[in-house]
Amino acid sequence: MKSLKNHLSFIIPLFVLLLSIQFATMLDRGVKEYEAHLTGEYTIVAVSTLALDIKSVQSVVPSLKSLSEIKKDKYIEKLKQDISKADLVYLRAKLPKFYTLKLTSLPDEATLKRIAEKLKGIKGITKVETFKKTFNKFHQFLKMSKTASIFFTVFIFIISFMLIVKQMEIWTLEHHRRMYIMGLFGAPFWMKSASLYKSVVIDALIAAVLVAIAFLVLPNFADLASIKSNLGIDLSNFNFFSDLLKLMVISLLISIVSVTTIILKQKNA
Repeated sequence: MKSLKNHLSFIIPLFVLLLSIQFATMLDRGVKEYEAHLTGEYTIVAVSTLALDIKSVQSVVPSLKSLSEIKKDKYIEKLKQDISKADLVYLRAKLPKFYTLKLTSLPDEATLKRIAEKLKGIKGITKVETFKKTFNKFHQFLKMSKTASIFFTVFIFIISFMLIVKQMEIWTLEHHRRMYIMGLFGAPFWMKSASLYKSVVIDALIAAVLVAIAFLVLPNFADLASIKSNLGIDLSNFNFFSDLLKLMVISLLISIVSVTTIILKQKNA
């Protein structure tokens, strides 16, 4: 029972630590996918009295991905019944050209402002609409999500790591007498610590597998499909094999480094 309690005292904080890391990873992955989607949907509208071509605009705004003219004929045709043919011809000749511009990446507020200013400096462009108010709402949400994710992960990491180190101290104290006796008989460092490292490695792998299982089961309890539908963020993007491998590596590194540090610390004490 005591042995099980010791193992759980190590597995639980490591499980929480890995859980926070994986959640932050999936949130960041979801936000990046949403950001890419938003980049594809986001459009700047420019009004110009002169024809524009993508190369000339790209020389001013390198992040420009595409430039498309909004066809105005279908809108003018709707006025056929209300104005004369001569007025239609005049309107078609005098009406400025409208263009939609798409960017290669989602700009922040300062970059968007600079892009708008550069576009206004192009000859012929009389007005630029960036839909700044709506854009900023989405962008602030993305920034807030990323910041909250990082803060949450760092906080959980510190608390969990402190608990892991404390448990390592307890384990090394329990193995201290056996390790001391083996040291008297000339046993090398790796042999004295073999059983301790074995326990740590097994528990580290168990914690990683439990986290993977948790993220496989999570979609059955949380309405993640609704979140994706409402917010456009996919939080069920858990890649079992690649993410499990990553969790195992992180878990083993944290465990081995912590136990090695504590053993060397007590050895030098």
